[in-house]
Amino acid sequence: MGSRWWPSLALGALGGVVLGFALFLWPGPAARLAGGAAPLPRFFPAPTYRLVDQLGRPVSSDSFRGEVRVVVLLDPYCTALCPLTASKVMNLERTLENRHLANAVQLVAFDINELTGPKDMRAFLVQEGIDPNQSWLTYLTGTPAAVRRAVTGGYHIDYQKAPQTPASGGQPSTYQARLRNTVAERAGAPFDIAHQDPLLIVDQRGWVRALYGSASTTPTGAVVADVASLVRAGR
Repeated sequence: MGSRWWPSLALGALGGVVLGFALFLWPGPAARLAGGAAPLPRFFPAPTYRLVDQLGRPVSSDSFRGEVRVVVLLDPYCTALCPLTASKVMNLERTLENRHLANAVQLVAFDINELTGPKDMRAFLVQEGIDPNQSWLTYLTGTPAAVRRAVTGGYHIDYQKAPQTPASGGQPSTYQARLRNTVAERAGAPFDIAHQDPLLIVDQRGWVRALYGSASTTPTGAVVADVASLVRAGR
């Protein structure tokens, strides 16, 4: 789960990611290489899908037309990257609210664990301090095939099952210390999900306009600046 499976995951992603794996290694979006104020480029259209949210309600990608979207991955059984990403998502929402941008932005998370469903997703959100009934975060799941089509086929983000390998002697693994996740502990899942933790920004017309390599470590201010530029451009 998370970065401790990075060496094997990187090899698979290298051949499968349409835009090139280098985009996800860069700490900020490709549009900001020079640090200038140039408009964000259009990378590719965001995928279309029909899934369900954390409350079990049907959600279509068309539901987000006219809104800027911030897209991340959240596995309810993750003990590495996802708790950190959840914290970043909460901080991002607070900052957007303070900047009076929250009403124009929807945060969208995809559940990439085929063993989990809305009940696990709600439990994970509560554990991480997020009210599952709030409206600013839509947490999506569905059949494994439907989620794979959206995440890997549409957003070009790879993920895969990985055998659990507890760190010897109870020590953290080589690549990523394990974080406490009681939802995962209760489930006792037989495998982890090895995945990247990118953050993508989608504009009001459904184009991916910015890609960050790490949702958990990307400065909130950088994401808010890109979001603000798209909100202004869409007015």
